[in-house]
Amino acid sequence: MQDKYSPQEIRREIRWLTVPIVLESIFSLSGNILALALLGRIDGVGLNAITHVAANGMGAIINGVFWWLLKGLGIGTTIRVSQAYGAGDQERIRRLGYQTILLLFSLGLACGLVMFFSADFLVSLFKPDPALGRLSTDYLRIAAAGLAFQGIIHGSTGVLQGIGDTKTPMTFSFVINLVFVVSAVPLIFGWFGPALGSTGAAFGLLIGQFVTAMFCLYSLFSKGKVLAYKKKIDRHYWKPEPRLMWDVVSVGLPTSLENVFWQLGAIIIGGLMLSFGELAYAANQIGIQAESIANMPAASFGIVTVTLCGRALGAQDNKLGQRYISEIIKTAGAIVSLGMVLLLLFPKPLLSLLSGHADVIELASVYLRLMGIVLPFNTLHQIYLGCLKSTGLAKLPMLTSLGGIWLIRVPLSLWVASWDHAKIEYLWLVILVDIFARFVLVTFIYHKRKVFHDPQDGTALVGQANSESETVSETDAEDAQAAADIEALYAQYRVDPEDTKKQ
Repeated sequence: MQDKYSPQEIRREIRWLTVPIVLESIFSLSGNILALALLGRIDGVGLNAITHVAANGMGAIINGVFWWLLKGLGIGTTIRVSQAYGAGDQERIRRLGYQTILLLFSLGLACGLVMFFSADFLVSLFKPDPALGRLSTDYLRIAAAGLAFQGIIHGSTGVLQGIGDTKTPMTFSFVINLVFVVSAVPLIFGWFGPALGSTGAAFGLLIGQFVTAMFCLYSLFSKGKVLAYKKKIDRHYWKPEPRLMWDVVSVGLPTSLENVFWQLGAIIIGGLMLSFGELAYAANQIGIQAESIANMPAASFGIVTVTLCGRALGAQDNKLGQRYISEIIKTAGAIVSLGMVLLLLFPKPLLSLLSGHADVIELASVYLRLMGIVLPFNTLHQIYLGCLKSTGLAKLPMLTSLGGIWLIRVPLSLWVASWDHAKIEYLWLVILVDIFARFVLVTFIYHKRKVFHDPQDGTALVGQANSESETVSETDAEDAQAAADIEALYAQYRVDPEDTKKQ
């Protein structure tokens, strides 16, 4: 009989989940990376590359406020679905899937309206020159139309990752970037009309989001798929269930706010960095994207931790949770070592893929080396955060993040920028201080909570999560049959050790 606690089986399960999530992250990041790489080479078509790179970066930061609001609720869906999956409650998984799509599409539509009508004000927070401000405003108003589609993408990803299917979300990221490249390149360089630069990148993003959202709906609701829709049986699933929606929001909103507050802080700090000139700001934006390549495992292992720890908590199995955490840390350590080598020893070759300006590459390489120093701490930070979030204790990570941003990063950055002869490198050192301080605090909280170390604590957390998420529903004979059908569908996403050995 298979030993679910054996290190070999757990490592195989971690790899089964992690590889598609890392690939999904690569595809997700490649959109921004490709946009910067393309915009960094538009001098040849009569546009100022540095200005368009800065406009794209500024627009992406503001758009990120709303993007992360939706993403956080998608993570909340992963938490609740993984708990229901661990408990074997297939009916609840189905209801969560329908309600999440309804919730995030509606919220994305509302966010798009807010961003469209407040674009001028949001851009003015950076205090850009008129040309840069106009480009950034145009970017935001185009990107606003895609937030409703992005809500569908995040909701679909949350449901699938919650049941352990990380391969399909990977295809979502691949599709959005493939469509982006095909549609954005001609617009950026003006192959069929005037060269649009950063505005063309925004149109490419919008087209990619629309196509991918349609693919997400097909992947969830078409015949034979996870939430295959049967009109006579499933119509009631689309009826809004505020209590169930709140169940997702209660664990997802803290994650959303954690990242929204970070993005708001990034807007303030971005304004400070822009005061050092467009070249320095462009170096910062390109450095962030290059750093993300090496930092992907940190976020990926955080998502894997949410899924597996949520499953262990749903099954009330503390021993399994301990093994998951131990093996995730071991696996992450090996991969993070490669990321450190990339950032510390080879920053310039990496940056040369994103920019053809030697001055930008030289300055951004300093940023990459600094980020390489704190990469291990950031990875452990994400793993511990994932474990805390899986228990429904997402407010604690939110508060630590809030404190790091608004008590360390923003005030220290304002102070450092006020120095005589200040340099942008000083602001990057502040980022290191913030990351390390949050790592220390989250590590302390994680060990203090003893999520899986004390059986009573672990059981209490599971009981709390289940009591918060209980909802009353009456199911008829048709629903019972639907639940049996769903069980058969979910079976295809379970890991078969023999299959993985053959692969």
